[in-house]
Amino acid sequence: MDAMRVATFNVNGIRAALRRGFRDWLDGTGADVIALQEVRCRVADLPPDAFGNYHLTYDPGQLAGRNGVAILTRRPALSFTWTDTGTPNPFAQEGRLIGVHLADAPLDVICVYVPKGGVPLEVAPEDGGREGYTPAQQQARYERKAGFLRRLTAEINTRQAGAEAEGRQLLVLGDFNIAHGPADITNWRGNLTHEGFLPGERAWLDAQIGQAPSQHRLAGRTMLAPSLDWPPSARPLVDVVRCQNREGDGPYTWWSWMGQAFAKDVGWRIDYHLASPSLAAMARRSWVDRADSSDGRISDHAPVVVEYH
Repeated sequence: MDAMRVATFNVNGIRAALRRGFRDWLDGTGADVIALQEVRCRVADLPPDAFGNYHLTYDPGQLAGRNGVAILTRRPALSFTWTDTGTPNPFAQEGRLIGVHLADAPLDVICVYVPKGGVPLEVAPEDGGREGYTPAQQQARYERKAGFLRRLTAEINTRQAGAEAEGRQLLVLGDFNIAHGPADITNWRGNLTHEGFLPGERAWLDAQIGQAPSQHRLAGRTMLAPSLDWPPSARPLVDVVRCQNREGDGPYTWWSWMGQAFAKDVGWRIDYHLASPSLAAMARRSWVDRADSSDGRISDHAPVVVEYH
């Protein structure tokens, strides 16, 4: 495969991102493939020339003003979405997964936006917490995210098997709304009962890519939230950025808009490149394209970029 630069970026609304400088970033990034999450715009309302000379593959979903996933490519690509398994898929119309078979490389790319979820009853705050959800609502959101992850597991396995049979590789990009280990979140001790760092969520990533290198920091800690059993993947993927940054914390990809989170680098790493092993071995450089200042941010996420060759 020729050298290729690939980026994933949760833009938190393409129209807002454009006002904050998305086109300048796009024109300067030099990426060959870009996965976008939370585009949050109907096709008819996409601003003209929002994506420059890139070819757009887009699933806006049917939830007005929410979700929306897209892949930008240099050449037109053959698109796909959820595999039809013959059973109802409650996420199929939500704009949370889109994929392409690249025309100029033996590579299939999936862009995914995983639901934020909630927390189980065992740790749900009685007062509704910051977002005001009742314990029952939190449990329902938790179960729904688990249902999405089960669907995503099956989809990744299917696509990985298909890619292997055709001599292609698989790259899954996106916002997973899960920090894998303590190295992936600044205040991990205070987030052990919060969505995005729950034992069951982290166990799902363990099943897909193996345990986080910083998992040892959790040894001996009592987990108030229950875990979930996930069968190990028959075709595990590789967390490309963590493989290139095994020591130390971060690099984080999301920071709250509130307070000094960005300035103090109080963040989460929830945006990933998950690659088939042979593709991961081709990764030469990776970085988080972090803005120089809070005022220069395009989104509450930053792009994650990897060069493969």
